[in-house]
Amino acid sequence: MAQTITVSQKELQRVASLAYEGKTLKIMLCSNTASLTAQSSVTSWQGVEKSGNGYARASFTIGTGTYDSLAGYYNLPEVLAEFTATGAGYTYDTVVIYINGAPYPHSIIVESPNIVLSAGQQQTYSVTLISDD
Repeated sequence: MAQTITVSQKELQRVASLAYEGKTLKIMLCSNTASLTAQSSVTSWQGVEKSGNGYARASFTIGTGTYDSLAGYYNLPEVLAEFTATGAGYTYDTVVIYINGAPYPHSIIVESPNIVLSAGQQQTYSVTLISDD
């Protein structure tokens, strides 16, 4: 006998609301000198976070999302994190995305080769969180 299981879009909305909406999303740039992974703590990542030369950790309040019936998931608003170097610039190889107060990252982006920003150069990241079954 065949079965079909469907997760209610209202359940996806409930999960997204509890996990994300109204919380603070942080995005930081790091030089992974310690072989850290997505399973490493946010505190460990903060130990290799960039500093100086115009770098500042990005911070956003996560807004209310909507259900995307074509894609079949609950989509939270996109955020654009822009980083601009000054002075001597900086180099990094990992972008760490986390919810403020969470012990572990939501996700990481590994840049290969690493990103080198000289003074006046900018790098932008588009981040969208979804709740999906």
